[in-house]
Amino acid sequence: MIGQSSHLPDELRRGLGGPIRWRLLLALVVVSGVALLNRIDALLQRDYGREALAQAVQADALIEGSVWQRAQLLTTLAALTASAHGSRDEIERFDVLAGEIRREMPDIATVYLLDGRGAVRQARGEDAVPGGTLTHRAFPLRAPAMRQAAEQHGVAATAPLTLADGRPGTLMYVPIMAGERLTGYVAGAFAYERLFTRALAGQLRGRFAWRVLDERGDVIATSAAYPTRIARDIARPLALPGGHGWTLHVAVESMQPVMARTLNWTTGAIVLLLVVFLALREEFRARRFAAYSRDLELLSRDLLDANMRLEERSQQISDANRAKSRFLANVSHELRTPLNAIVGYNALALDGMYGDLPQPLRASHQRVQAAADHLLSLVNDVLDLSKIEVGRMDLEIESVDLDAVLDGVATVVEPAAEAKGLRVDVVAARDLPKIETDPRHLRQILLNLVANAIKFTERGSVTVVAKRDGDKVAISVEDTGVGIADADLERIFEEFEQVRPNGRGDSMQRGTGLGLAIARKMARLLGGDVSVISQIGRGSCFTVVLPTVQQQSPTSTVHTFETRDAARNPQPERHVEPNGEPSSAARSVESHAEPDARG
Repeated sequence: MIGQSSHLPDELRRGLGGPIRWRLLLALVVVSGVALLNRIDALLQRDYGREALAQAVQADALIEGSVWQRAQLLTTLAALTASAHGSRDEIERFDVLAGEIRREMPDIATVYLLDGRGAVRQARGEDAVPGGTLTHRAFPLRAPAMRQAAEQHGVAATAPLTLADGRPGTLMYVPIMAGERLTGYVAGAFAYERLFTRALAGQLRGRFAWRVLDERGDVIATSAAYPTRIARDIARPLALPGGHGWTLHVAVESMQPVMARTLNWTTGAIVLLLVVFLALREEFRARRFAAYSRDLELLSRDLLDANMRLEERSQQISDANRAKSRFLANVSHELRTPLNAIVGYNALALDGMYGDLPQPLRASHQRVQAAADHLLSLVNDVLDLSKIEVGRMDLEIESVDLDAVLDGVATVVEPAAEAKGLRVDVVAARDLPKIETDPRHLRQILLNLVANAIKFTERGSVTVVAKRDGDKVAISVEDTGVGIADADLERIFEEFEQVRPNGRGDSMQRGTGLGLAIARKMARLLGGDVSVISQIGRGSCFTVVLPTVQQQSPTSTVHTFETRDAARNPQPERHVEPNGEPSSAARSVESHAEPDARG
């Protein structure tokens, strides 16, 4: 049973023992994923550092190139001034060239033309000597650069100083030589802010933080926001004319590159969480599947036991059905033999073979005749139902003309209809085909339905309509009786079911309750069916649908009892009594439906 314990197969045991291996594998995947993310993060930082180094090298070259470019311009200005003819020509040349230099290089605040003592002879720009009387040699930070330039006959720069407008900067001096004699200087004042802004335009700005330190380590220029926490500081020396130098520092922040690293860790974390979730979900499914498998194993055992019991019961039922069939066949044989004798001798008495019968005695013989016919029809109905249920009903399939069958049925039931004042109409379509079926069973089905309709119709008519329905034929029996309640439409096709409320009446009038059951079962045996639609107070319509071509029946027919019974006890001919009442054949096909259900 389900509640009992059972040993699990090896597959299930391995499945239930799998979570440990699953979790070890999952832990390995998570650790490997974290290691991979860390490796990718390190590569992103390394690439960012390499990019910062490349930017620093390029910025170093740009700054040095800018400074030496300006030194070369001052050298060219000094050479052109030295080659002038006279003082006036010298000043004119200076004015023209100095103006061009400042226009091309706005980071040069002032360009000076000095004499040999350092006094300003001419100046173009912003930084004039305060008071106008002091020479450049009077400033302690400028004098050493002037001496160095005169001694080396080359460019020399001052240490960082404050220009006349208060901005930090530097001055470069180039001597003007007439042979070996010093005649003056050309000097240029550079503001650091303008110099670095122009030199680093498009380089480092906005992406990497930077600053420039002088020889003393003081910051002479820096980017807008230099970080305090950096992962790497890239330092590049800057060589200036005259032996001075600066240092360029490019900072690599600790969290850079922020976007790439954030995307890496976010995406990686989502993927790892998804892997963990899927693995845990699969583990849960595996456990649930193992539990289901265990329950299914127990259920399969129970089902196997139940199937064995059902097979035993089925065998018992099959044996009982065979015994019932044998019993019904024997009983029908034993009953029909004396009944046929009773019917025969009674008919002889009614025909005057034993002399004329007084009227009271004749009436008694007629009731005996009716009762015997009713009992014989009951035996026949029970036997037919038994044969259908056990698959022993004989089918003799042949091509059947429906017009002839319908006319024959109408002829049989017409006297009973006339006795009640009813009209029987038969309507057959012109394209009605011949069908392959058993004519005897078809006639019995139609007699059942038409006799039922006449029995439960008090006034009006009974109409039989036959028409083609695709590859089938539909035969409808419509009446103008009282109809059947919706709740009883299916129940009337069950065996021994009657729906008359005043069910205690003459049994010969009420019937056996087998007619419609046999009609439907026979129709289905022929490959068709019987259906009904009805409305209380307006009548009913029973429809028989049969195929035009008979398919091979899946149930085999047995001829043993039917052949023996037919040989020994032939069916009595179905006829209409002279008094207009339907004979036993017509009465034997009556429905179990009671008058109150039909009218």
